[in-house]
Amino acid sequence: MKTLVQKIRGVFGSTRTAPGASPHQGARRGLRIGIVLLVLAVIAVLLRLTVLRPPRVSVATVQRGNVAAEVEGSGTVTADALANIAAKITGRVDHVFVDEGDSVSKNQIVATLDQDGLRHQVEVAQARLDAARVSAGQRQREWTREKQLVTSGSVGVEEAQQYRERNAVAQSAVRVAAAELGKATYELSLAQIPSLSDGVVTQRWVVPGASVVAGQPMFTIADTRLIYVDTFVDQNVAGRIRKGETATVMLRGREHQPLPGQVLRIRPRADAATEETVAEVSFNIPADQFQLGQWANVYIRTGEAKDALVVPQMALMPMGNALFVWVVGADHTLHRVRVNVLARSSQSSKVAVAGNDLHAGDRVVLMPMGLKPGETVRPDPVKATMPMSMGMAQ
Repeated sequence: MKTLVQKIRGVFGSTRTAPGASPHQGARRGLRIGIVLLVLAVIAVLLRLTVLRPPRVSVATVQRGNVAAEVEGSGTVTADALANIAAKITGRVDHVFVDEGDSVSKNQIVATLDQDGLRHQVEVAQARLDAARVSAGQRQREWTREKQLVTSGSVGVEEAQQYRERNAVAQSAVRVAAAELGKATYELSLAQIPSLSDGVVTQRWVVPGASVVAGQPMFTIADTRLIYVDTFVDQNVAGRIRKGETATVMLRGREHQPLPGQVLRIRPRADAATEETVAEVSFNIPADQFQLGQWANVYIRTGEAKDALVVPQMALMPMGNALFVWVVGADHTLHRVRVNVLARSSQSSKVAVAGNDLHAGDRVVLMPMGLKPGETVRPDPVKATMPMSMGMAQ
């Protein structure tokens, strides 16, 4: 400040009255210098209170707690058994008894094909069988009579053999007619289309009046006794997942209703293009809420950090390949501490960390951008409390 005053005096001149100058001129010059000095003093105070004042930072207190580690993934809902219900014969759809979203039970009739022609075939086959049985009865009586005549010697053996052969042919005709009737009856039964399992109709492919051929799908039915999410997870974290691990399933549009789940199995083949692995995570849901192909977020538990140091996610600052937190000392100066993450989750804003120079009760800066070690700050504690136990994904 003294140097600044000297420079001002050099600009405006000395406050002493120059020889030959009037006393009024010296007074005016001194007044101007006083005003400038006053303005500079005000500016200095304002700078100290604003620009030169230590920056205000939000801080949170490091706590101790148990933090569960989880792996996050996403995928679509499917059923372990998806059955395409198809007709075994060609025909025209007569009735459809179920629609998409309906629950069905095993062997329940879900549709029928037109049966008029099939019933006619059954009637014809039945008539042929009746006629064959009448003819076979007559041939059987003739053969029985001829056997008696052969015994008495009234008929020769060769003549009796002819009756025997006629009876055998007639009996064969009965068996053929019975087989034809069985076939016609079976084909008539195929006009009744049953469900192959308990489940929910996820797709109806036909309407009454439509023509279908053998093998053409008419319905898709999902067995909802075992449903799961085909969960895609990054290969970098897939090695932490084990069969039977607990999980949380969050269906899209129902994020407020987390559902407990479990790792059913891990597919042995990974996707080389996406660098992902699929874990099938099973869960339970009422059949009327099941939606095939619905997207879901899944959080698979992989461990737990117990009695660990817990800090907000926003306190972590990556620098190179390392993570740091900025700690506010008792004198409000900053120092940087390197930490390692033990457990964290996209479900939570808190992480468990370990650091040689970090202790419970330390104050860490949230969103520490633009700060330097040794800098003085004005800490502003956040009011939100930090839970001591939380589920997290890493």
